[in-house]
Amino acid sequence: MNAKRVDVLNIGLIILSAVLAFQYPVELFLISFIFIGPLHYFTEINWLDKKNYFIKGPNRLWLWIGLGASVLVMIPKFYVFLSTTRSDSFYEGMIAYDSWTNAFYFLSLVAAAGFVLIKKPVYWIALLIPAIAVALIFNSDYIYKSMIGLFLPTIIHVYIFTLFFMAYGAKKAKSKPGFIAVGVALFIPAIIAGIDVPEGTFQFSASTLQAYEDSGLHSLPAKTAQFFGWSDGSVFNVSGGMGLKLMTFISFIYLYHYLNWFSKTSLIQWHKTLTWQRSLIIAATWFALLVTMYYHFKLGLIIAIFVSTVHVILEFPLNLISIRGLFAK
Repeated sequence: MNAKRVDVLNIGLIILSAVLAFQYPVELFLISFIFIGPLHYFTEINWLDKKNYFIKGPNRLWLWIGLGASVLVMIPKFYVFLSTTRSDSFYEGMIAYDSWTNAFYFLSLVAAAGFVLIKKPVYWIALLIPAIAVALIFNSDYIYKSMIGLFLPTIIHVYIFTLFFMAYGAKKAKSKPGFIAVGVALFIPAIIAGIDVPEGTFQFSASTLQAYEDSGLHSLPAKTAQFFGWSDGSVFNVSGGMGLKLMTFISFIYLYHYLNWFSKTSLIQWHKTLTWQRSLIIAATWFALLVTMYYHFKLGLIIAIFVSTVHVILEFPLNLISIRGLFAK
């Protein structure tokens, strides 16, 4: 399938994702993140590994940087999410440590910029010095924490970086359907924002709401609403109003982000990097993760979030290459 046909397919996938998000705003987010997400992470990491993560440097250097940063980000989250005791000093220490983990996202992004944009290693290493200072100075700043810790690994990665990747691909292929796909993906949030959805429009089952709460995934729309002043963060209602609109938007961008990856199989040929051995390992790991979620939902979910974090950081060089390529003459 050539680039233009893939772009036409993506227009359909964008519309499909939007329709499903309107119909199943909470359920779709849970299903997408739990079932489709991990398969996307594993297959993309495999592809990035074969491409040496789109950096010019020692083989797999960025893999170890990404893994190290992800472990440092996730250590306190593993403990806090799974802990049954929330009053001891160790728990409080993990909370304090977690407040500094945004620095690992930020420094990883700066390091990726160094690899991609600066030719001489001595210069991008020097870039880390002011970056560390920025991370220390702005660590408690609300906007910095929200942009780096909340939005960068979620909405920015899933939606903004995907749009840049799509636009860059459309530019390279000189594909009008590609640019139309970008336009449609940009227009869907406007439709979501413009539709009137009174409180109580949706009534979700108790099991759906319980899974939604247990997953901790409700924190993304809740904190997003708080950031934009739509909620004080203490109460977040997804049955209607702004809460439902935001949940619909998040479900839409997550499902389409995953579908976009699988639709590009013939275009970027990521499936050709899969050997039989790697395919079996990925399939077995994905299945084992689903089984873990079935028997211990929180443990399986936090492992999925860890893998998601790894793939977000490993993708930073590619994200920056897409942005640079889009605006280059």
